[in-house]
Amino acid sequence: MSNLAEDRGPGRPRCQDTRQSILRAAYEMFEEGEDQPFTIEAVARRSGAAKTTIYRWWPSKGALVIEAFLAIAEKRSAFPETESAVADLRMQVKLLARLLRGRAGRLVAGIIAEAQSDPETKKAFIDGYLKPRRLSAARLIERGMANGELRPGLDVETVCDALYGPLYLRLILKSGLGDDGAINSLVDIVLDGIRASPIRQ
Repeated sequence: MSNLAEDRGPGRPRCQDTRQSILRAAYEMFEEGEDQPFTIEAVARRSGAAKTTIYRWWPSKGALVIEAFLAIAEKRSAFPETESAVADLRMQVKLLARLLRGRAGRLVAGIIAEAQSDPETKKAFIDGYLKPRRLSAARLIERGMANGELRPGLDVETVCDALYGPLYLRLILKSGLGDDGAINSLVDIVLDGIRASPIRQ
């Protein structure tokens, strides 16, 4: 049973139970890695909800995909937090790469493709997935500047682009994300350019 399941408490609206059943069905389809196409019809069959009910809450397949995908992303690529901002940045990029190598990566590529013609999917992906993660990354970079690991005055948005942009480019071009060693090399190239200079004795 996925962590999207919620026990119905006293006074819990039935519509919320139905909504969670739909999200749980979509989540489990992702987790199981089924080869069948992800469709509203398939989610309706699995959840027992009517298609009209699903479309009432999610105006497009992309919007449902994103909300269910976020449950996976939150669990598998959450930002770590240690004493070192640089170590945390490195680990987060590796966790994201691991997430994107599998079925979740194919889903993200599909979401990005659908977002080109569906404004609602684009907004849901940017607001629900990209913005919160860029904000978390920005805080890490700012922490690194504050504690002296990274040089001051960095353009935080540009650093985020440099760290994470290559992963999405490789995903979209289907050129392969590479193993952890390749990801470490990528991160090293960026970090070597933004580390604080050692103090000369």
